[in-house]
Formats: sequence, C-alpha cells, structure tokens
Amino acid sequence: MRKRFLTKTAYGICSLFLACSLSITSYATAHIEDQIDQQEDEIEKTEQELSEAEQRQRHLEDAKKEMENYLSGLNKQYSSISAQIQDLEQQIADKEAEIETAQQELAQAQAVADKQYEDMKARIQYMYEYPQAGFFELLLTEGSFSQALTRANDVASLAQYDNQKMEEYIAAKEAVAEKEARLQGDKEALDELHAQVVEKQKEVEALASSTRSKISSQINAIASAQAEVDGKENTLANQRAVLEELIQEKKRIEAELEAAKLREINASLGEVTGEQISGEEGTQYGAYAASEEEVTALAVLIHCEAANQGAAGQLAVGAVVMNRIRDPRFGQNDIISVIRASGQFSPVTSGRFDLVLSEALDTVSGSCYDAARRAIAGESNVGNRVFFRTHNNNPALSGLIIGAHIFSYTWNFSTQ
Repeated sequence: MRKRFLTKTAYGICSLFLACSLSITSYATAHIEDQIDQQEDEIEKTEQELSEAEQRQRHLEDAKKEMENYLSGLNKQYSSISAQIQDLEQQIADKEAEIETAQQELAQAQAVADKQYEDMKARIQYMYEYPQAGFFELLLTEGSFSQALTRANDVASLAQYDNQKMEEYIAAKEAVAEKEARLQGDKEALDELHAQVVEKQKEVEALASSTRSKISSQINAIASAQAEVDGKENTLANQRAVLEELIQEKKRIEAELEAAKLREINASLGEVTGEQISGEEGTQYGAYAASEEEVTALAVLIHCEAANQGAAGQLAVGAVVMNRIRDPRFGQNDIISVIRASGQFSPVTSGRFDLVLSEALDTVSGSCYDAARRAIAGESNVGNRVFFRTHNNNPALSGLIIGAHIFSYTWNFSTQ
C-alpha cells in the first residue's frame, strides 16, 4: 500500500491556506445563493405580474368581443330599419299617387256635376221664361191625345232624369271625397310611422357610433395591455437569464470549493491518528466512546448502504465513518456529525436514513449492529480510506473493492 507523508509544519501551513481558501469560497457560495434566492423571488413576482397582465388582456379581449357582437346586432337592426323605411316610403308614394288619382276623380266628378247643374239650371230657367202649355193646350196643339201624352211624358222624364243625375253625381262626389279623406288618413298614419322608424334608426345609429368609439378605445387598451405583457415577458426572460448565470456561477464556485476540499484531502493524505497494529488493509485503531444513539445511527447507515454486502461490506462502511472522525481533513468529531455532513451519504440526502431511523428500526439486522460496534471499537478492513462508491456504477475507478463497493483515500479515486 502506497503512503504519502507531510511534516506537521508543512501540513499546518497547507491546511491554513486551504482553510482560508475554503472559507472565502464558502462565503462566495453563500453570497451567490442569496443572489439566487433574491432573483427567484423577483422572477416569482414578475411571473405573478405577467399572469395578472395576461388576465387583464383577456378581459379586455372578451369585452371587445362582446361589444363587437353588440355592434353586429345593431348593424343588422339598422339594415332592417332601413329596409322598413324604404318600404314605408314606397307605401307613402303609392298612397300619394292614389290620393292624386282620387283628387283627379273628384275634380272630374265635380266638373260633371257642375255641368249637369248648369244644364239643369238652364232648362229650369227656360221653362220659367217660356212656360209650357197645359195638357189640353198640348192636346189641341198636337192634335191627338197620344201625341200630347207623349209630349207631357217627355217633359216629366227630362225633369226626373235631371234629378237622378244630380243625385248620382252628388253620391259619386261624396264617395270620391270620402275615398280621398280615407287615403289622406292612411298617408298621415304612414307619415307618422315613417317618422317613428326614422327616429328609431337615428337611435340605433347613435348606439352603433358610440359602440364603435368604445371598440376603438378598447383596441387601444388591448394594445397597451399587450405592450405590458411583452414588457413583462422580456423582463422575465432577462431575469431567468440572470438566474441561469447565477446558477452557473454557483456551480463554478461549488466546483472550486470541491477542488479546494480535494486539494486539502490530498495534501493531508496519510495523516491519520490512532495506531495501526496489524495487517495491510485490516487495521485496529483506538476505540471510540459511543452512545447508544450513535451505535443505532451507525447501524442504520450501514443497513441503508450495505445491508446486502455481508459482514465485510458492512464493516467497511462503518470503518469509513470512523476513519473520518479520526481524519483531520474532516471537520466532524462524532458519528452523528459525520453521517449528517452535507452531501456525503446518499441515504441521508434522500431521506431514507431518517425514515428507517424513525419508523423501521426493526428492519435493521443484527449484523449491521455488530458491524457498527466493531467499527466503533477501532476495527477497519479498509485501512484509513475515507471514501467509497458503488463499483458497478464506476467500473473504471481504481481502489479497494469489497463486495459491491470500491474504497479510496480520495474522492476522485486517484489514490487507492
């Protein structure tokens, strides 16, 4: 087994330098984590603002759509009213034509009546001025009774004819006048209805004009909301880009921190307290005064990491924990601190360790407890190695293989 040694003075100087480096890097890590938290808070705030802006935009779009539907209804109503107005105007024109015809008929009837009246007056005047002889005089004049009777009947018939025609023309005139009056009434009703429909058309046009104005304002509001959404999206994209930069910076700092830890480990390789008294890999160190809580915790960790690895594999895991307590490269001085050190044992990180510890202690075998007590007593079958990995997942690594695990002095397994 290869070993490297440093003098205590050189190790102390190196450790001091590395400790300062680790302290600075740790501070940088904490600072960048604060920046990441702050950036995530800003992103969450911007996402909320973006969501609210998008919701406002949707409400504006919905309101615009409703107004457009309302305007469409008004336009249809306006078209219907326009058609109704055209129909009324045609009816009014037709009614005016009928009135004009009735007026012409009335004028004609009046003219006929006037002529008949004048003719009748002329005959009456003639008869008054030239009175007819009596029947006996007509008899003597005509020379025969039949001729005299015929002459008398003709005079009576003429008078009756005049009366009848006068009555007919008066009735016709009254009928035409009545028809004209009725047509005038119909036209007045149509005119009134036309005025009402025209007024309704004006109201609809006013509503449509107002709605168009509101839609125009709504379009401007939507454009403003879209601009706000675009601005929030740009802000969010920039914030996420900054967050990604901070995350990458954190990874870089963590990589530096890991490298610094590795340098510290490699610089102090081999400096292990306790006396190795037997074997090249099997060693015996001084016993550690462990509490029952620590024995249980170590047994649970062994169970989680190596329950199926047999006694040798279980002891190897327990020995790694105890080697870290003895190794000055690690800052933990007790079993619990080693087990719970950040990012060291995957069962602790995943929560399985705590689950078994709190709810499934009865699943931990006696061999795990035995391995824990042997490791606490100082027994080791991995020398002073302090790292292990699953060998099947890392077949190219070199190191001490026990069961399914490979053990090494350094995390990069450069030294077996």
